[in-house]
Amino acid sequence: MASTFDFVIVGGGTAGLVLAARLSQVPSVQVLVIEAGQDLTADPRVNMPAMSQSLHGTPANWRLQTAPQESLHGRQLNVYGGCLLGGSSAINTFVFLPPSKNHVEAWSALGNPSWSWPRFSASMASAYSAHDTPWGSLGRGPLQVSFAAEDTRWPAVWRETVSNLGFPASMDPLSGEICGAHKDPETVHAIEKLRSYAASAYLQPARSRGNLTVWTDTCVEKILFDRDSSGNGEPVAVGVQYVKGATRGTVTAHREVILSAGAIRSPQVLELSGVGDPELLRQLGIDVVVDNAHVGENLQNHLYVALAAQVIARDGFETLDGLLQGDTAALAAAQDALARGRGPLTGINTSGSAQMPLPFFSSSAAGKRQLDRLLSGSSGGAGGQGQGQGKEEEVEKGPATSKAMPAFIEAHKAFVGSVLASSTEASAFYSMFPGYMAFDGKGNALPHPGDGLYVTFAVQLAHPLSRGSTHITTATSPSSSSSSSSAAGIQVDPRYLSHTADVEVLARHIQQLVQQVKTTEPLASLFVAGGKTSPHSHEDLEDLEGAKKFVREACMGAYHFTGTCSQMPRDMGGVVDDEGRVYGCRNLRVCDLSIVPIVPRCNTQATAYGLAEHMARMIVPGLDAE
Repeated sequence: MASTFDFVIVGGGTAGLVLAARLSQVPSVQVLVIEAGQDLTADPRVNMPAMSQSLHGTPANWRLQTAPQESLHGRQLNVYGGCLLGGSSAINTFVFLPPSKNHVEAWSALGNPSWSWPRFSASMASAYSAHDTPWGSLGRGPLQVSFAAEDTRWPAVWRETVSNLGFPASMDPLSGEICGAHKDPETVHAIEKLRSYAASAYLQPARSRGNLTVWTDTCVEKILFDRDSSGNGEPVAVGVQYVKGATRGTVTAHREVILSAGAIRSPQVLELSGVGDPELLRQLGIDVVVDNAHVGENLQNHLYVALAAQVIARDGFETLDGLLQGDTAALAAAQDALARGRGPLTGINTSGSAQMPLPFFSSSAAGKRQLDRLLSGSSGGAGGQGQGQGKEEEVEKGPATSKAMPAFIEAHKAFVGSVLASSTEASAFYSMFPGYMAFDGKGNALPHPGDGLYVTFAVQLAHPLSRGSTHITTATSPSSSSSSSSAAGIQVDPRYLSHTADVEVLARHIQQLVQQVKTTEPLASLFVAGGKTSPHSHEDLEDLEGAKKFVREACMGAYHFTGTCSQMPRDMGGVVDDEGRVYGCRNLRVCDLSIVPIVPRCNTQATAYGLAEHMARMIVPGLDAE
């Protein structure tokens, strides 16, 4: 195995493989990718959309859990992430929705002028290609994005219902400016009906290059530092220490070490390497290389709830309930449709999605007053939010303390407030699935009740104000076989619903779904009068306090973690600068969702591709897509 490269990329996931493919376009540059998981690029469980869930219980998924969440009655929720070549892009549910223009501009305003919407959207367009859409051919990149065929009338009914509520119903979901109903773009090849992801779209075409090396089943234990020979004593990243099986070794990076291990693993590697909160590091016997207490902080994620309701059996409104119950006739029909490149085995199967605002906050004086109260308050007595700049304070106390700088607290609150006060910016993401789905307290799917036809609605909070953290609990590095948070040596504590605004906003969106969307034609006529609902009677949700109670009892975490190596000024709580370079040292960069300081409005996959394309052009100026 070679021991010297120009760039050493830690993590062969979504962002890491985009970087590897782009940087290795320069023939004189030697690039190494180190991935903890396996190479499953030939595995049908990765490539076949119908098998996308089958890897969740295997070592291809890190399978961690959160710390007990105080605001969720002590529940511990699943924390999933891809541990294989391609990372989470190899096991996710395909949705490819770019962040909003408003969000990217807020990200840019946090001291990141290179990340303006015109620049970022141009980089994102280099990541994907979507052909034969209602808006023409979009993008110019290797990732294949498509829209599923409409095999039932559910999508049309969804659009008409949303339109009857006064919202747009046919906007381009790849535009960055959408409000109302839309179809979900999926990372599925339009012709082959196979998953398109970082390994197939980026790595495979580049793998024959002599200047690109990929190691799998190899865990990076820490980054190696030297001191700047110029005399200022600044630490310089010079390589990494790794373990593969029973063999431990080191590899040298002449130009840079680039962390692309994700929002949970990248801060873990930094802390194991001596970059983080000195108090924590010294407790664990780790020498402090860079003092930055914000490594691992500002963890954000989406929360969502699922609600199922029984529907009438009617031609043109078929559901997937038979397939979910293992019915042989339903399976045979699905396999027959797959042979024709159609049907439920070719994609995610949502029948409708929508980016939805909350008119309550923007259209009434009472709503505006309530929004002001929500933004000024937090659970746990976080007094003093927004006081003097530059002073670190403890805010929104919960089972663990999350630290944030006042300037960022105010910027975060101002952004979320602007979204909630807008009649065109989405504060939640709604989706409809033609079949029964329910989940236990950790987020695991529950069995079908055995009778009836259903649709299931999911409501996901777009921009939470709750912030948590992820930190190491031991000086020992993880292995790819670690299947619990304790074995992995980390504590993941998102502190879900620690800000009171999150509870109420999600509860009001649930009410908007139950009281308005479900009762608006033509959707309203498709429900069984007095039919079964899950997890309990939807009438209980018409009262705001009842809806809040439901949120605390039933909400689940998505797998959209961001923020733990935030990209903003250091005195604002940042870990990396405008170009992803880690503060306090040289030749060390982070390129993954951990740098995104405010979680995007919905699924983060598109953001990961876009930021990697964008940063590749910062590392190698003038780089163009092949």
